[in-house]
Amino acid sequence: MEQPPKFMPDKELSKVGGALWLYIIMQLTLSFLFSFVAMPLIMYSLYYDYSAINACIEMLISFISGIILLWFMSSSFKQNIKDLKFTFKPKETIDTVSMMYFLNYAIGIIGALLSKFGLPDTSPDFSLNGSLLYNTFTFISVVVLAPIFEELIFRGMILQTLSKYNKMFAIVVTSLLFGLLHLNITQAIPAFFMSLVLCYMYLKSDSILVTMLAHAGNNFLALMSAYSNHILITVLVLAFVIYGLITMVLKSKEINEFIKEEKTNENWYARFFKRIPNILYLVFTTLWIIISLFMNMF
Repeated sequence: MEQPPKFMPDKELSKVGGALWLYIIMQLTLSFLFSFVAMPLIMYSLYYDYSAINACIEMLISFISGIILLWFMSSSFKQNIKDLKFTFKPKETIDTVSMMYFLNYAIGIIGALLSKFGLPDTSPDFSLNGSLLYNTFTFISVVVLAPIFEELIFRGMILQTLSKYNKMFAIVVTSLLFGLLHLNITQAIPAFFMSLVLCYMYLKSDSILVTMLAHAGNNFLALMSAYSNHILITVLVLAFVIYGLITMVLKSKEINEFIKEEKTNENWYARFFKRIPNILYLVFTTLWIIISLFMNMF
């Protein structure tokens, strides 16, 4: 039987849920505080650009909460961001973004079909349909800040921590936590599958820069395809979708071997979700998504 690591796994597993709870609390607190600070600006926006102000506030909240969470996790998990590798690997980066975009494209098609039966479309809305200022803030948030902070937090910290126990367990749980954090079904499903690719490719490439660039590239393609119907954008998107499908087929044997190698007698999933912070996070985020889903349906 596989022997557990010599450190204290239960305590460390609990810290993952605790860190994500801190992030949720920070998001809610900062949103509450900014709502008062921004009130004069919002009143002014009646004659100006409310959407741009709102996008700017969301960008600042993401930046501040991301910085604080990284500091907390670095201290709590005894990990230093400087220890992560930022090696530029173009082949791995292109493979990653293409597989991500293929999955997102496939999920988008399925979501569009489901919407015909009254179910919500599972394709996230990345459209840039506001003013120049709004589009600028949205671009910075989606293409710059989100890839940096989400990769450092989920792949650099959480995946790195959980992979000490079992890599397959780490990939699945990290992806589940990542998807649930979006708090809506529209983003949770694509985010889960996107994270599976990011986690696997991070472990294979051993470079956080690969997943950062791939994450940014995927979001950039999503923005551009939603914003523009230009033929060059369409060709680029189709090229990534086709290349992503080919890459996944070619890597299928490698992935199957990886799954077999990571089989373990230890049920790390049960052990992880027996920790109070983790199970509370699972219940809270799942209920939030379900309630939001029903509110959108009715």
